[in-house]
Amino acid sequence: MKHSADVPSHRFRSTINNLALYALENELTNDLIAREIEKRFATKKTGKKDKIMKDVLQSCYRLVWDSTLPFENSIIIKEVKDEHTQIIEATTAITLAQCIIQIMKRFDVYPEKNKPLAQNFYSLCVDMLLDGPLAHYDPDLLVIYCKQTVIMLKAAGITNEHSVDTINTVELYRRLFLAFWNKCNWKNLFPSGGYISNDIKNNRQLLLDIILSSNKPVQLDSIARTYFELTGIANPYDLFAISLLDFSVITWLSFFGIIEYVHTAADMPVTIALTRSAYNLVHLISQ
Repeated sequence: MKHSADVPSHRFRSTINNLALYALENELTNDLIAREIEKRFATKKTGKKDKIMKDVLQSCYRLVWDSTLPFENSIIIKEVKDEHTQIIEATTAITLAQCIIQIMKRFDVYPEKNKPLAQNFYSLCVDMLLDGPLAHYDPDLLVIYCKQTVIMLKAAGITNEHSVDTINTVELYRRLFLAFWNKCNWKNLFPSGGYISNDIKNNRQLLLDIILSSNKPVQLDSIARTYFELTGIANPYDLFAISLLDFSVITWLSFFGIIEYVHTAADMPVTIALTRSAYNLVHLISQ
């Protein structure tokens, strides 16, 4: 029975993917894609058509980043990649990384093995960040974020004791995220969590799957309870564990532009939601 029930769903996804492929091959603008949807889904209600439009655009993004496709030089592909670059450039993770790289190059200071960078280095970074797009951040938190970014840059092989790799923004983002997600020791990255930090890392894909399955804003403590209940890492109502999850992994997923904190009243629980580009960024970094 379940297989039979899934057939219409699979057919619908196939229709969406085919329309996305048609849009890319024929370099359709958003307006022209909307017209195609009007023709192909004439009997659907407006709200459903809007959802179809969103699904088609997401499928377009996924197809664009599939390097096996033959239309590499298509204008629409260039536009989509340009949009991705703009989104990536606006992320907090890239802002932090580029600031640190700039300070390293300017003062010829690089991280030595088993030796932390001087506090003055981080003061220079924070001063620059507070003069720019992160002016509203707490200076003490910025020091922590900069130190975490240095760990990621080292793990990514972007920085060494003598130099910094010259790479484009998209590659910097990709390597930085993969270092955070796969290479870094989370006990070092988030030391306040003790042993639980690496336990969370060992179950990180489950956490990401839970987050990606939420197609609307959701309370952070609800996600945390589900995650801890499934993994047994902590009591589902352990406030310390929930706070650690928030100020470590969730914070950095927001820095990478995958989730965002939703503004709510001061007395309301912390709420998060996927960004518009979440699925596309995850697809990019998973290649």
